[in-house]
Amino acid sequence: MGITVSIIIVNYDCEEHTCNCIDSIYKDIRGPCFEIIVIDNASSVSSVNTISVRFPGIKLIVNEKNKGFGAANNIGARHALGKYLFFLNPDTLLLSDAVSQFYDFLENTTNDIACCGGNLVKADGSPNTSYGNFPTVLQQFSDIGFRVFYKKLYAEKLSMAKACDFKDIRPIDFLVGAAIFIKKQLFEAIGGFDERFFMYYEETDLFFRLDKAGYKTYLLPEVKIVHLEGVTTKSGEPFNYGKWKMMEKSRYYYFTKNRGRFTSLCVRLVQMLSLTLLYCFGSTPVNLKKAIKITVKA
Repeated sequence: MGITVSIIIVNYDCEEHTCNCIDSIYKDIRGPCFEIIVIDNASSVSSVNTISVRFPGIKLIVNEKNKGFGAANNIGARHALGKYLFFLNPDTLLLSDAVSQFYDFLENTTNDIACCGGNLVKADGSPNTSYGNFPTVLQQFSDIGFRVFYKKLYAEKLSMAKACDFKDIRPIDFLVGAAIFIKKQLFEAIGGFDERFFMYYEETDLFFRLDKAGYKTYLLPEVKIVHLEGVTTKSGEPFNYGKWKMMEKSRYYYFTKNRGRFTSLCVRLVQMLSLTLLYCFGSTPVNLKKAIKITVKA
């Protein structure tokens, strides 16, 4: 029987998490024939060796340099043999046979449904961010703190970071990139991940393009997946300037590409206001000049 699902994991010096993720896949999977592809983004030799020794049956592709999250996943997709691609973060743990559940859902739905994902939870089982609405200027402005004046509107129509609080299967704008199960043919048809995003917003852009092309994405609340978060973006700084720089660059590229330059400029101004308020009233120490310089140049 041919391979039906290709599970793609990007590793960057987080071999322990990657190995735990793979273990969780093997623990419960009972359904379609699958393969596991690990793309290593120029990790240390020990990280690569650990994975290759523990799981000799997987496909391990080693990049000579860190190409970014989207680019690495695209490499995995090009080596994939499955009808479906399951992009899975290394900091995730499957709590059930999610592969079979996602596969069965897409096999038995209409052709306009391209993708599905699950209910992400934290290590203690509490809700984690699973999906969101496509970003807008109003959403960016609201995230400064003004959302307190229109909580219901924000929660339903604007928030980019939403936990799954429903029990029925329903369509959503975009899934958090930790667990994306998608038809390979459609992934290839829309050009895969835009590799100009090094990290952040690449999945939002992917789903925005799917939506524009007339395809739907669904969230299956009964499929719970642990998402530990942040294992590949560590920093000891109270305000993480490195993460801020990557996020700002991706944010403005997303808005310029999908909403136009004027909208992107408006978002940049909103972010400067946000930094100023954080500097004046926030509890996190921030070098305002340094942070704004990053925002201006991003």
